[in-house]
Amino acid sequence: MEKKYIYFQPQYVGEFICDSSKCNNNCCERGWNIDVDAATYQKYLQRSPAITKFFEYNAAKRKYLLTKRPCPFLTEKKLCRLQLEYGEDFLSMTCRSYPRVTFDFGNFFERLLTLTCPLAAEKILFTGEPMKFELVEVSEKIHGGDKFLINPVTLDEKILANAIEIQLAMISILQERTLTIDQRLIVLGFFLDRLDEIFATEPFDGAALKKLIATYESKKFLSEQVPRMIKIISFDAKKFSTIIFDVLNHFYDDGKFKDAICKIAANGGQLVHFRKNFIKEHSVFLENFLVNELLVNCCPWRFEGDIIKNFGVFVIKYKIFELTLLLAALKNPLDKENLIALADWFTAQFNHVAIYQQRIFEYLKDKGDTLNLMNSLLEG
Repeated sequence: MEKKYIYFQPQYVGEFICDSSKCNNNCCERGWNIDVDAATYQKYLQRSPAITKFFEYNAAKRKYLLTKRPCPFLTEKKLCRLQLEYGEDFLSMTCRSYPRVTFDFGNFFERLLTLTCPLAAEKILFTGEPMKFELVEVSEKIHGGDKFLINPVTLDEKILANAIEIQLAMISILQERTLTIDQRLIVLGFFLDRLDEIFATEPFDGAALKKLIATYESKKFLSEQVPRMIKIISFDAKKFSTIIFDVLNHFYDDGKFKDAICKIAANGGQLVHFRKNFIKEHSVFLENFLVNELLVNCCPWRFEGDIIKNFGVFVIKYKIFELTLLLAALKNPLDKENLIALADWFTAQFNHVAIYQQRIFEYLKDKGDTLNLMNSLLEG
């Protein structure tokens, strides 16, 4: 009997079909580092030695990197010559996987799509209804074993056992459309603060976790407790500007972009009405962006240690994205194509270059508790 694997994924994953003829920003034409492992390189060497002249061994990565861009195997019709001639199994793991992002949680797998693929981005970001999720059984053939890039998730067993329920609770908070985007993030912050306490307490209290999730998903809590939580937050625009400036000034190299974003952050008071109207107009787009970001970045467990610092990375990245959108919108109104292009650029900058997120996490280590962090970043 064929082995089955359990996948937790948004419904859009099952609907997505890569179609290079409809893609105006073909991934094969971009200047990304495409690598192949030693086994794939040997396969190329045996089947068609001429292929290997386009690869160079990188000792640091212990892999072979493609040295020519755009990809020399791309045909005039934007199809892959290697796949056409040798089949899909001949592709590198990177090429077979993209734009899919897959995590191994031990008891289940989780699969998303990255926003650097414009076809995926359109499907993810412009669905009017809240993003829907499903548990599906995947066959060995589709799962692929070692055919696709799968990121292992190393977590305590008690977290792994409750990971899907926790993620669904976080998604529910981010999809609560009676609240503004910032208010949803405030509620998420309080949820994660309590979650951190529960997992830090010994012995682990599973009943307390179930109660927490049930509470945050209840309409009574939403109507009675959430307004009180939001009132606690006293946004400090000066601290917000300082954090954005520190993060970009110390950890990001693009001078023009950095300077422009810091200028907007410092003069946010003059843009209050513009920002509120923009956020309201694009709230569904931003909601879908945040939900996908939450899962693609395995928040709040991407970096080992403090859950709240992981939350801080998530919020700071979102705020930089929001400021990026505002910067663009101040010059010209943003249509769907512009928004997809901005999501693509931002994702390539801050998700595909992992060091930036790690630096933000390190920066947050001495920035105080959850409440101080939210007062500095979010407006109730």
